[in-house]
Amino acid sequence: MSALCRPLLLGFVLLTGSGSLVVAQFPMPLGHQETDTKSAEIRELVSKYCRLDYEGARLDASGWTKVEPLVSWRTNPDYTHIDVIARYTVDAEPASNHGKYAVTVHYRLLGSYAVDMGYSREAPGSVQDVDYTVTGTNGEWRISDADNNVPHPSRAAMLKWLNDKLSATQDESAKTLYKDALRQLEAQPASPFAK
Repeated sequence: MSALCRPLLLGFVLLTGSGSLVVAQFPMPLGHQETDTKSAEIRELVSKYCRLDYEGARLDASGWTKVEPLVSWRTNPDYTHIDVIARYTVDAEPASNHGKYAVTVHYRLLGSYAVDMGYSREAPGSVQDVDYTVTGTNGEWRISDADNNVPHPSRAAMLKWLNDKLSATQDESAKTLYKDALRQLEAQPASPFAK
């Protein structure tokens, strides 16, 4: 390359490089940006709720204060059943329906605990799909409904809850249920895929 061409080539590279920087500074209309932001906010809300539930917030009265700002109901719903899970996944795209959004969460079940019956294991690989409805309330998104509103804690959170209940009760039949549930859950692998 000749000595004359080098400065011209360098000038061209610098001009096109800085020209692309100028173009990059101006936002390009994306069309679905507002919808994408709304979808991300809604998914984040449901994910946060599921994380708190997984950590056992719905099992403990003090944990409810963390959950309450995410939902439209003001008290923790009564439950006589608890679904113990290994993990969960939240669908990426909420479905819109007349200003409300449905978000499906897929729970990998380990077992369930019924207050009057005790603990029972689920078949390995069992999945439970729960649809959460999210609605705009006073400019904020909140979960307004769920087709299955029982707690979905992790194995660790459920073991803690069972131990706390066992320590607090004097009822012999309740103690038997708690001890049996602890024995079964401690023996069960934390992963639904373990044999």
